[in-house]
Amino acid sequence: MIPGLVFSILTAVPALLAQSSVLVVDAFNKKVHVAGNANAKRPVGGLAKIATAMVTLDWAEASKVGVGVLATVPSYAFQMSSPGNIGLQPGDQATVRDLIYATMMGSDNIAAITLGDFVGRDHLSRLGRSGHPIEEFVRQMNQLAKREGTRGTHFTNPHGLENSRPMPYSTAADIGRLAIYAVSRPAMRFYTNQSSRSITIYRGGQPISVAIGNTNQLLGVDRIDGVKTGNTERSGGCVVISAEKPSSVQVQADNSSVIYRHRMVVVVIGSASPFAEAQTLLHQGWAAYDRWLAAGRPITDKKQMLDHF
Repeated sequence: MIPGLVFSILTAVPALLAQSSVLVVDAFNKKVHVAGNANAKRPVGGLAKIATAMVTLDWAEASKVGVGVLATVPSYAFQMSSPGNIGLQPGDQATVRDLIYATMMGSDNIAAITLGDFVGRDHLSRLGRSGHPIEEFVRQMNQLAKREGTRGTHFTNPHGLENSRPMPYSTAADIGRLAIYAVSRPAMRFYTNQSSRSITIYRGGQPISVAIGNTNQLLGVDRIDGVKTGNTERSGGCVVISAEKPSSVQVQADNSSVIYRHRMVVVVIGSASPFAEAQTLLHQGWAAYDRWLAAGRPITDKKQMLDHF
């Protein structure tokens, strides 16, 4: 058992909030175009893995270790989660790159825990500190969240299951902040915009090819290229999608030209039909965004901006 953290695979399930929490925000201007219950603290399930992947990518870049290094599945991972959907076993190895694919595309909990163990262990070593690697990694997840301006988020594990005490939670507004950071990183889109991919697991030194399908049913529809799904009994159906329209050029009064990029992020938490709701919200968001552009991008109230949400 991990010191300081208590896990249970089977837990009682309280009633879900009756209404979903949603947010539609322009990724470049950070103007909120649609919102509902966006600041309600609630379980977000696998959406927490956005932070897991971003902490890992930030570590890979800052440490200069990269994502090609092999990580080993720790035996305690199966105390934190039931076996994942790609069949990882204690002692298996996979590259950090493939573990991120498994975490983001396949939402594999054991892969997420393995990333947390590997990166957390390296953090502790570099800091010359003792402690449990998962606790260190979760600390990094919460630091990332705080850095990106979250106000109602507390992560307690790398996979997002609500089987740790205290339980993790976030808000649609905060997940929007994390998603905007994620889609701002070109490397992240490699892990979210593919419908399927084969990864390699090394078991006893022998390579095993495993096919992973993307859990995002909207991928490729309406230019959607990510980001993450989640679905637990406590969180209900959750999805974060992002889509980018072609850039536009606007001629200024001095005849100079300004290029504008257009990307929308949609967050849905606790929905009975998360994909249908997210697609409808995306259409509503683009319609509101286009009206806003036509009006000259006015900001009549700072509360319209994500930073003040």
